[in-house]
Amino acid sequence: PPILGFSFLGIAYHFVVPETPHWLFARGYESKALDSLNRVAKFNGAPALKDIELVSVTGEVTSSKKSQGFGILWRVPFLRNSIACLAFGWFTVSICYYGLEFNAGSLGNEYIIMMLMGCFDSPFKLVMYVFAGRAGRQIASQVYLGLALLCMILSAVPLLDSIAIYGNFTFKIMLVACGRAFGGSVFALFYIYTAEILPTLVRSLGLSYCSTSARIGSLLAPFVILVNEVSPYIIYVFIAMCLVIAMKLLRRIPETLGKPLPNNLEDCKKLFGVKDDWKDKEGKESIELNLLT
Repeated sequence: PPILGFSFLGIAYHFVVPETPHWLFARGYESKALDSLNRVAKFNGAPALKDIELVSVTGEVTSSKKSQGFGILWRVPFLRNSIACLAFGWFTVSICYYGLEFNAGSLGNEYIIMMLMGCFDSPFKLVMYVFAGRAGRQIASQVYLGLALLCMILSAVPLLDSIAIYGNFTFKIMLVACGRAFGGSVFALFYIYTAEILPTLVRSLGLSYCSTSARIGSLLAPFVILVNEVSPYIIYVFIAMCLVIAMKLLRRIPETLGKPLPNNLEDCKKLFGVKDDWKDKEGKESIELNLLT
């Protein structure tokens, strides 16, 4: 019953929370966007708006009622590169977070170890948000993934298994807990980073694709128990390899700190230095992209 009750609350969320005005206007629903903004203004005690205009970074008014499918993410080189790199990053942090969680039982009392891992989560994420807000998303993700990689490398060293810190708590348990917390912090950052990279009309599509990639990682996580029967160190080596690849791929993603959200590919070109690789030699669109209108 409690689970069913929370499900109904989730349905009520659809009727309580208004749609994003920015997305509504980008899709061409000016009146709905204005109603949504006035609803927010009324709640905040601000005067109602009579008219709105969404201007892109390039200074043009942009809107389109055409819908986009998943194919658009792969037909445009910039979107394809961004989604591929980010999707693998989501997969990596997911299998790092949940894989180490399922591996807790092989380290000792799984309930105490899980409690320890939970205690590390919030502080690490708070530091991540402050760090990412100052140094940038690119540097913050690279640093945290690098620290998670270091924890995985040290966890794969058999000599550290017997080094006790206090009682039954070994140095390896602390390394695994920290590695999971570092990975989980980047997991939270990716929600912001991915949304800031993608243009408005494909932002939800890109986020859903990356989220699906993360779910694949979480689906593979329970198989850690089977892998431990072969060797307890394979999981650390595998996660370390994924982290190395993810760090390399994420270097291809531009920094987004302090930049406005792009509405279309022209905005991406100005904000991130994207080439006109979706156009032919004559400067015409090689594929139909209403992101440019």
